[in-house]
Amino acid sequence: MQLFHGYIKEDKFHLHEHEINHCVRVLRKHAGDTIHFITGSGPLYKGHIEVATKQLVSGNFELIEERFGCFDYNLTVAIAPTKQLDRMEWFVEKAVEMGITKIVPILCDHSERRILKPGRLEKIALSATKQSLKGALVSIAPLITFRDFIEGQSVDYIAHCGQGEKHAFKTQISEQNGPITIMIGPEGDFSETEIKLALEKGITPVDLGKSRLRTETAALVAVATLYQRHL
Repeated sequence: MQLFHGYIKEDKFHLHEHEINHCVRVLRKHAGDTIHFITGSGPLYKGHIEVATKQLVSGNFELIEERFGCFDYNLTVAIAPTKQLDRMEWFVEKAVEMGITKIVPILCDHSERRILKPGRLEKIALSATKQSLKGALVSIAPLITFRDFIEGQSVDYIAHCGQGEKHAFKTQISEQNGPITIMIGPEGDFSETEIKLALEKGITPVDLGKSRLRTETAALVAVATLYQRHL
């Protein structure tokens, strides 16, 4: 199935500008053809093209499925952006395929990348959403400091490599229902101060296995652990 990204306005569907060229020039769709599209909120639609030009693709539509490709879990991963941006991009692509709900880039004491433009990541997330046949777009939040993040919302777990008692993430989530939020640190790990602040907030320290993992690998292991649980 070829999916497009569109929106609904005044009882007609419209493809977003970045989709029109692929639809009209590459796939040579024209008036009278049928396509499938998502709006990013969850449903799958079938569109019946009435207008197909270089500037506009629109027409009538019908709802096919309310929660297209949706999973029965809600997972937020707060991750320190990697120094090499392609590793962060790889994580976003694979995490979207496995059904992550939200990605929050966090700025930590040991962060090597301190600036992150979300535009490229959002394009990768959209492409992965369509490729993996999902109706809901992953939310990618603006970069936020570690302290502001843990002060601003409920966080369940912090995965770190420091000393102290830790629990297996797989065991912790085995019977947990409801939204799950886990924090993954930078390549130099969370600082002792950050770990202490998290523990003071009641955030549970967890490990993701015996190996010492790169940031993006650790984050993807967390996503895959929850994904496997719901297969």
